[in-house]
Amino acid sequence: MTTRPPSGQRQSSQRSLSSTNVVQRPSPHRTLSQKFPSPSPTRRATDAFVDATIEGTEVAQGRHGAISRMGGSLLKLEISDGSNGDIVEPPNPATAVTPSRRATGTPHAQSQLSHGASTIHGLSPRDTQEGSPAEAGGVKPMPLPARPGQHAPPNSYAKVARPSTRNNTRKDMRPRPYTLEVPAAAPHYPPRGHVDFFPWTGNQAEDQFSEPVIRQGHFDKAQMTQNETGSARASLFPALKHKSGFQTLSSLFTTVLGQRRAHGQITTASTFKPPPRVTVTDTKREMWLKDLANPAISLRRLSRSIPHGIRGKVLLDHSMSKRIPIERAVWLAKCVGANELRSFRRKGVTGAFVMGGEAKWIKDFTISLEQFVESVTAGCGESDYKFRVNYAIQLAAHFYAERLVDRDHYMDWLVSCLENCAPLKLPIWILVTQIYWKDLLSYRKFGLRLSTALLNHYEETANHPDQDILAPLVDRLRILSKVLLISSPDNFVSPQTWAKHRDIIQSNLLTSSSETTIFKAIEYRNQRLLAAGGEEQLTSRQRLIQLLDTTLSELFSDQLIRKCWRVDQDKSMLLQVVLEWCGSLHRLGLSKIYIAGRLCRFWSSNGADITGALLEFLDSKTCTKQCHGAAIYHLIAELARSEHFSTARYLQWLVARGGLLRTPDFSPDGPCATRLVAELPTHSLTEGILTLHTTLLTRVDFLVDEEQSRKKICMAYMKETLFSVHRVSPSKSKRSSSHCCASDIASLLPQLSRSSKSEIGLWLRQKVRSQMQPKSLSPLNDWEAISRKTSSAVMTMDDFHAVRCYLELLEDHSMLADVLKVVATSGNAEVLASCSDTITLHLDILAAIGALLDLFDTLMARLRDFAEDQDSLPRGFLASLADLADRIPSKANFGRQLSQELALMDKKSAVGASSPVSDHAAALPTAETYTIDEIDKILVSGNSMDHSTLDRLFQKIVSNIESAPWGEASVKQRGYELLLTRLRLFGPQHFDTLLSSWLTRFLRRPDRPSIMIALAPLVSFGCLTLSDIVQCCDLALDGQSSTDEVTRAIIARELVEILLLEPFGNTVQAMREEEIYRLRIMRAHMQKDLPAQIICSIRRGLEQTCSAQHAKSYAIITGILQQSSSLQLLQRCALLQPNLVLRSLILPLLRQKDPQLVQYITTVVDQLLFPKEFHADVSIEATLNAVDVLTLPMCQLKLECMFANEDTAMSCGDEPRSSQLQALEGVVAAAVQSGKTSWVSILPMLEASIVQHLLRGLELQFLALFPSHKSADEDEDDARLVHAENLMHVMNSMSCSKSPVPTPRNSTNLAQEILITLNGVRLRLSASPNSQTTRRLVSTWIPLLISFVAHRAHEFEVSNAGHETRAKAILALSAILLELQLIDMSGSTGVDLMEQVFDLALCLVDSLPDEPRQQCIRTLNENTPSTDMHYLFSFQPSPSEWLVLSQNESSLGIPATPSSDLPDKRTQDKVKLTPLALRRWEMLGEPAPNIGRNDTSLSLSLFAARRG
Repeated sequence: MTTRPPSGQRQSSQRSLSSTNVVQRPSPHRTLSQKFPSPSPTRRATDAFVDATIEGTEVAQGRHGAISRMGGSLLKLEISDGSNGDIVEPPNPATAVTPSRRATGTPHAQSQLSHGASTIHGLSPRDTQEGSPAEAGGVKPMPLPARPGQHAPPNSYAKVARPSTRNNTRKDMRPRPYTLEVPAAAPHYPPRGHVDFFPWTGNQAEDQFSEPVIRQGHFDKAQMTQNETGSARASLFPALKHKSGFQTLSSLFTTVLGQRRAHGQITTASTFKPPPRVTVTDTKREMWLKDLANPAISLRRLSRSIPHGIRGKVLLDHSMSKRIPIERAVWLAKCVGANELRSFRRKGVTGAFVMGGEAKWIKDFTISLEQFVESVTAGCGESDYKFRVNYAIQLAAHFYAERLVDRDHYMDWLVSCLENCAPLKLPIWILVTQIYWKDLLSYRKFGLRLSTALLNHYEETANHPDQDILAPLVDRLRILSKVLLISSPDNFVSPQTWAKHRDIIQSNLLTSSSETTIFKAIEYRNQRLLAAGGEEQLTSRQRLIQLLDTTLSELFSDQLIRKCWRVDQDKSMLLQVVLEWCGSLHRLGLSKIYIAGRLCRFWSSNGADITGALLEFLDSKTCTKQCHGAAIYHLIAELARSEHFSTARYLQWLVARGGLLRTPDFSPDGPCATRLVAELPTHSLTEGILTLHTTLLTRVDFLVDEEQSRKKICMAYMKETLFSVHRVSPSKSKRSSSHCCASDIASLLPQLSRSSKSEIGLWLRQKVRSQMQPKSLSPLNDWEAISRKTSSAVMTMDDFHAVRCYLELLEDHSMLADVLKVVATSGNAEVLASCSDTITLHLDILAAIGALLDLFDTLMARLRDFAEDQDSLPRGFLASLADLADRIPSKANFGRQLSQELALMDKKSAVGASSPVSDHAAALPTAETYTIDEIDKILVSGNSMDHSTLDRLFQKIVSNIESAPWGEASVKQRGYELLLTRLRLFGPQHFDTLLSSWLTRFLRRPDRPSIMIALAPLVSFGCLTLSDIVQCCDLALDGQSSTDEVTRAIIARELVEILLLEPFGNTVQAMREEEIYRLRIMRAHMQKDLPAQIICSIRRGLEQTCSAQHAKSYAIITGILQQSSSLQLLQRCALLQPNLVLRSLILPLLRQKDPQLVQYITTVVDQLLFPKEFHADVSIEATLNAVDVLTLPMCQLKLECMFANEDTAMSCGDEPRSSQLQALEGVVAAAVQSGKTSWVSILPMLEASIVQHLLRGLELQFLALFPSHKSADEDEDDARLVHAENLMHVMNSMSCSKSPVPTPRNSTNLAQEILITLNGVRLRLSASPNSQTTRRLVSTWIPLLISFVAHRAHEFEVSNAGHETRAKAILALSAILLELQLIDMSGSTGVDLMEQVFDLALCLVDSLPDEPRQQCIRTLNENTPSTDMHYLFSFQPSPSEWLVLSQNESSLGIPATPSSDLPDKRTQDKVKLTPLALRRWEMLGEPAPNIGRNDTSLSLSLFAARRG
């Protein structure tokens, strides 16, 4: 047996040329364990040191002569032995006795010590000069060159050597198995491997003995045979030249490749195992983490073991604090996670527990990651904040990208942080969210929240006080919102969200036509679903009437004119609606006439034909049947007076249609088109037109002379009572020369025609103008030219009151406005105060005329003139003007200033007396009663008063009031009440308490006068309010006292009188005319401000008088309620607050079960609904036929009266239904069947239980009409479709109910019916996709069904059963959507329908909890859903879910027998596909310190992988 020839080695001593110390190179014949230290951790500490000890000659020779224990070639040993004697080491005493020094240097210096050939093997000249033994023996030969590859190359990645410590030099004594290591210095030449390293293993070729080896020896290469000396062409070419040569060659190559694949394929099982965790000390853990942070240290070296105790947020904090690279930090987290998750899969644990444990651990890690990112982002202002934020965001993004976190929880956390963050932290969260923008928008539940959050923050920051600082943030939010609007419009399909942010999107985000198109498309999609929110879609007529009805509670303004003009483009329709509203019997009052006139004048200036519109309205059925003729005549008279109505054109139109043929046509109750002839003003007509007018009147025997006689009588009486030195007051005169008195005039003036009234009004205005100076005044309605100078003439109070009274009786308020304009220049403060009171009472009418603000400005100018000319302001004028300013919204600031001025004036009223009133009151003699003059002296004597004095004076005054005789001595009673008013100024709060207690006692006295006589002056003086009287009467009626029922009835009746009845008789004697006018003002204010107290007072009056059987009081109250002013109050309350009238008046009276009360209140309601005609018994059908926009509240009250005494409680059981409800159901069903659905607007205003009962029945009828997959009858399809459309219209109107609709008991049943109908439609679609029946179903029935479900999305209850039904309905809608996508539908109709179905599914899925959503996802996974379904249910399939494990299952056949015909035994292969779940936490790189053939987490044998 031969051995490999050894290679010689040479050594030589070396000394550095740059140092005086001798550094000897380690001998090349060291043992391998000494020459190449082990890379184990125990020897790692000595790697950075170089052994520079200079050994003695003998030691060196002994070491050189030793045979290496690692083996080697003999040639190498022989050369070493032969050269030992020739090497003479020069003695170096200095270094012989000096301890060895270890040179520490950089890796570059160390590489020079082992790599430089000229320095290592050459002797320096200094060695020979020092007299070494080599000088005696001759010159030493030059050394041999270094063997190539013998020395290891320098490690460019090594760091600076660490200083040696005592612990690091300790030798690792632990036993370990012997492994043969390749020396680092061994030359490596791929692919042959290491050169000069061929260790003996005992089983090599040279160790195998055979006869040839024994005889001839062992050869490394086999001997060449004789045949291989020549070319193989002669042998192979004939075979390849044959026609089957290529096949032979290809089969040969195929066989070779097959053998290579068979022999190189990896078949071993996976040996993957995550790095184990070892418990180490804190120091070693820190060292390990620092090594992990060092990229130069490979992960394979660190994967031997990882420290235990690093997990969760601690792991993330260590990664950031140690600045571990992101990839290495993820590797460490995977190692920890793989070990944690493997602990759940130990033996004896069920699969459910494993899955739950793994999911919980992943969720916990996700929460830790979220907390880590939150804590880092919250540390704004720290020194390394930028690095920390970048690191945290990148680390979280890596975990998210590798799907190592719970994505649903993580995205929910992201959106929640964006929603709830403050504006200062908003930029960082926008940055974080944008990383996951695409994934968030692919989920419905996160995309909707993201869009809403951005819009909320945009609105908040745009309106922030520091918006200049936040301007960049606002711009960024605007850009993001716009991008989101364009790229993902589905996230804006939500009626609630869209209604909230629509305006801000429209005003700030739309800058191009394409964006506007997208905006309109989104708005259209939300409008289709908006019906589920219960908003009513109003017509132009309804919107205009609603605008006009606002004048019942607000003052008319110029803005209302423009709003009404912009309601619709059809201006003729708008004019007809205004005229219908003005002439309606269900809108009482005079303000509507002047509002309509103002609108007509404005629209006439814009080109509208007012005369034509009026003539068209006069000829319509509405004017004939449901019109208030007096209001239309008044309106036309006002327009004719201002020349906006052509009388000549009207007469021409009247003659063209036949003129006046019958006398009844001209009667006051006749048609408006013909009666208007007698009502038109004639003062401005030309002679020809006036002749024609008179001719038309005489043809029907109209008594023109009688009308003229009445007019002359009235004008003659007015001449006598106005502007005369010996004039008589019109209210107190008896008979004048015209044989007429005030009462006759009061009854005669309202009976005149509008023509006569208009002429008298013009005459009165002219009389006032001629009385006042200057003579030249501004023309009619020219309010800008009002003079502020005081008139030289004097208008007395009586004259002004008379003119005002006449004009109010004539209802000519436009002339009253002109009179006020003229009188406002007077210098009489009392007249000016009366002017202010007149404006306050007719506030709404003057605002409609347009004179309110100018009159107020004129009076304010007069007040300033008084302030400049006099030392003090007139208190009456100041108080009246302050009250007026408080009623005008635009003059509220003036009202506050005037009230403060009035309070200051009251404090200074007794400024001349500096002492308290009590000092002077004590000096007076005590007496039972004080006279008015005595009390007046006491009040004037001081400017303050204590409570005791005030109590004493109050008791004296009220005792005088109670003891004073009523009637003729009412003047004395008025004086005492004036003293009470003055006494109140000394302590209003304490005085009100005393007055309230006195009123309660006073009302129970049997011998007292009526409330009107006793308390009306106090109300007029301002000492008492009507509200205080109502409260005191309530105490007297409700208190536990011995008051009998008759007294209660009288109190209740008198309360109604002072609230609604005009003063008359004795009350006039106790009050002046201006005081009576103030009482009317206070009453009008209470009717507008506190209607509830008046309605309750009316109810109490009726209840008390009926219960006490007090016929007189009952008759008085019913008579008061029949007055036009009382009916106007009830009508106004019914229009503005129908529930107030219903709950506070009608229903309580009906519950009394008193036939008299029930009959009366029913009559009142019928009178409100049918003012012209009286119906003894109004049926439900008649009520529904009377339903209109103008009559809705009255019809509601009537229907509620019908159901008041019936049991309207609906339930699921067999409870008997009321007769009224059954009648209503029959009328509704008949109306729907016939297609008459104009009455549907009344149904939402009914009681909620009635609406719900009717609605439920109609819904079930609607669903029953839908064709199912079993029904194929198409003959009745058209009729059923029309019926369904009518039902849909009725249900849409009923679903807009303003009253809260209770949740019905059978809502689940309706949801089930909806689900059944949806499934039926789906089955019919899938049965015949492209048939004519299916196309009809798609074009008609499915849109109806989708709209129906959109209206009733609330029917799916918030319960487990409700959520289950909702989930099934969403699945049915998804199936319908998928079926529609398969149908060939041309045009945009199909696309629109599919979009509508998808939007409805979005609306339903927003309220679906996660558990039913997951069930829907599992259902859809079996049917391979589309991208729309992924967005709808907010899930994305895993990228690896397509991976399956393919397994061949062999099934053996039955072996054949000789006597049977069965086939032979065969093997049938069956492929079984099993889903393969990737364990992402185990997808580690370099998981083990040694590279194995199959050490990956996913076994390479599954992919038939090969080695090499």
